[in-house]
Amino acid sequence: MEKTRFYKLVILVLVLVNLTTLYFYWNSCSAEERPHQGPPPRKSLVTVLSLTGTAKQRVQSLEKDHFRVKDSLVHVSHRLHEELFVWFKDDSKDSAAIQQLINHIVENQRETEQMTFDYFKEVEKLCTPKQKKDLQKMIHGALSRLNPPPPHHRRKEHP
Repeated sequence: MEKTRFYKLVILVLVLVNLTTLYFYWNSCSAEERPHQGPPPRKSLVTVLSLTGTAKQRVQSLEKDHFRVKDSLVHVSHRLHEELFVWFKDDSKDSAAIQQLINHIVENQRETEQMTFDYFKEVEKLCTPKQKKDLQKMIHGALSRLNPPPPHHRRKEHP
């Protein structure tokens, strides 16, 4: 009876120590160190460019339409890539069918890129010269995050 009570007390102490450790670990982490919880929310160009008046309203409308269409195209891209992966495991598919599916993927990507380019050109038309520069910086920053430069490879010296 005494041993059971002792083990229950030990287990309780261990649980409390674990909970305390987790509490302090979680509270000591900065926002960058915390586990990733999905993509950050999209920042509106209205906010980034400090747009006001009719330009603000027009860009809000363009953004809404742009992301609706873009999200749809991304969904199609995922579906096409999933289909391609399924075909990878299917030896009965001929190369012409696979090539046709790859062409659909490429066309979907082309449509996404064209739509995004057109969107930014429309936004640019509503900007002041300073806002145009800010827009270009924002686009360049987004591109560098999407396609980071490859890591610098050091040549290994062979003895």
